[in-house]
Amino acid sequence: MRLKVTVTPDDIKPDSKWLLTQGLDTIGVVERYDWPAGHRFAATPFELWTPGPKAPVPRFATLEEAAAAADERAEERARNSTAGPRRVHRETYRGSELVITFHPAVAGDRWRRASFHSATVDGAPLDCPAGPLEAVVEKLRGRIDVERADAELLPKLRPLVDARANVRGLPGWDGAAAPEVGDIAYVWARGMCRRGLVVAVARTRATVAYVTASNPDRVYRKTDKFEELAAG
Repeated sequence: MRLKVTVTPDDIKPDSKWLLTQGLDTIGVVERYDWPAGHRFAATPFELWTPGPKAPVPRFATLEEAAAAADERAEERARNSTAGPRRVHRETYRGSELVITFHPAVAGDRWRRASFHSATVDGAPLDCPAGPLEAVVEKLRGRIDVERADAELLPKLRPLVDARANVRGLPGWDGAAAPEVGDIAYVWARGMCRRGLVVAVARTRATVAYVTASNPDRVYRKTDKFEELAAG
């Protein structure tokens, strides 16, 4: 069963060398050699190197053929592998235990799955982003930061719940005026003008956090220009 193979040009030799990846695994490296005309390898200039026992290096006429062969070898390795999930990261971050587990590629007679990471926070499953472990850890830390910030904001946002079709007549921030963090403001979001708190201010835009009457336990955020906001 074929799985998608990501082909990435090499940083140093982008026109003649490519890295083949699948899920979190590097399944091969392809390199092209410009053999002279009449050479026995001139018709098959693409060499494929894959993990595993050393064997004669297979050669192909195109990069696509080499990638397909790497995919077949990766499937065979996954089908014969006895490796199971293993914990690759554990830390306590802002009072929460973050655990990341690596799940190796596996394959059966009629199914196949690429390698991936899963994560839990305090034992509860958490949607885990794709990518290298270091990037995954940073993204999950950021998600924990947002969850902690949301928990602190909810008691302040619930009393502010308001949604109206327009904010005509309300003062805003025009010209050189700018809102400050903690100001109450209306922002256009989800088809209505929503009232919430300014939680971040940049040079020309501000981010307003708010909750809705139908979902008072979830914090939403919307960033807009100063002049598009109205004081609440």
